[in-house]
Amino acid sequence: MQPPQLAAAMVNVLLGDGEVTPKAIETTALALVRAGHLRCEQKADGTLTVRPALGTVGLRPLRPFEELLMERVRHRCRFGVDRVPIEALGPGDGDEYWIWWRGFERSVRDGAMAMGLTRPARKKSLILLLRGAAITAWFGLLCVCLPWSPYVLRIVLVVLLNVSMFGVAMIDRFPIRTRPRLTALGRQAAQWWRDDDTGAEHRLPRRQVGANGPESALPVREARRIWSAYGKSWHVVDTAPLDPPRWGHLWQLVILGVAACAATITVALSVHIPFRGELAASPVLVGAVMSALWLPARRRVQAVPAELTFRGAVISRWDFETHHDDPLTDVTHYCCAIEDPASRKGWSFEVNEWRRPMFTADKNPTLKDRFRVGDVVDIHCSPRRRRVYRISVVEAVPR
Repeated sequence: MQPPQLAAAMVNVLLGDGEVTPKAIETTALALVRAGHLRCEQKADGTLTVRPALGTVGLRPLRPFEELLMERVRHRCRFGVDRVPIEALGPGDGDEYWIWWRGFERSVRDGAMAMGLTRPARKKSLILLLRGAAITAWFGLLCVCLPWSPYVLRIVLVVLLNVSMFGVAMIDRFPIRTRPRLTALGRQAAQWWRDDDTGAEHRLPRRQVGANGPESALPVREARRIWSAYGKSWHVVDTAPLDPPRWGHLWQLVILGVAACAATITVALSVHIPFRGELAASPVLVGAVMSALWLPARRRVQAVPAELTFRGAVISRWDFETHHDDPLTDVTHYCCAIEDPASRKGWSFEVNEWRRPMFTADKNPTLKDRFRVGDVVDIHCSPRRRRVYRISVVEAVPR
């Protein structure tokens, strides 16, 4: 098998060191354009759009992951538009993309494994065993060397021991991620594609939205640019995150002022402190610097509307869970990003929550499917507080 005969998604696996990345969507779509299954058109702003081609009789049969990509194109074209930008096929619309991506990723991985390019990922139990053995050997080596070391080296080993214990305490911040690994054939083919000039379109960008999982493309903590077809034309919507700004609130300025005044008065009333005048001025200086940093954040908070009423479209939806110990309860939070057509701005809100006893696998499909991407809704909300006062579906997409 020569490397040039590989499908575009297989090349993505090779360049991703065994992992499928969102770049595979773009390269596979362009490959289907060349094969005649999709038609590609370029808009005035340079955006490439695709749509299913007519009269595909006689063309080569589609691979399983290519069938899934065709299904994704047809799914995104159901909002009254006959074509979809290639970028809009990627992450951003939340749960619907995540459900599709799992099948696409599994299909590409199965194909790469069947061709002998990758091998299965290591089991988490094996990784935990190897990690535990390495930690045990490291601490054992430190404990053995500590009694027999000179004084200076003993100090170094004690520092290393404390740093290592701190690292073990923080180990849960580094979750175990298992992924397929390249075989010898896969590594050879990957090196060929990295060195070949014709593989430029397959090279991975330095930063891919959604490369760390579909949830990393959602407007949760950071603003995101999400594609929307509201108004029967595709456009990009700058969507504010679900989490409100943490800096720039009025109460923070009050706390800064009170703390600076209290520190200044405390130092000024102390008699036996040297350089009392300089130390008394320090809290005022620190408070002034913090206030100067607070003002731009305050302007950004004030720029967000306090209250809005509009008719817009759901452009993304997702959910996440939180856990409470008293009582033992799991809470599922259902969230949506909704486009305001007047400002071409998207706002993210939590629209529902569902509580249930912990350790139960119950689902609530009614709340989960209450809103779907493409639904037109009337909403009365506070974007500044990320709060919904009233929301109702005006026009629903087919379930």
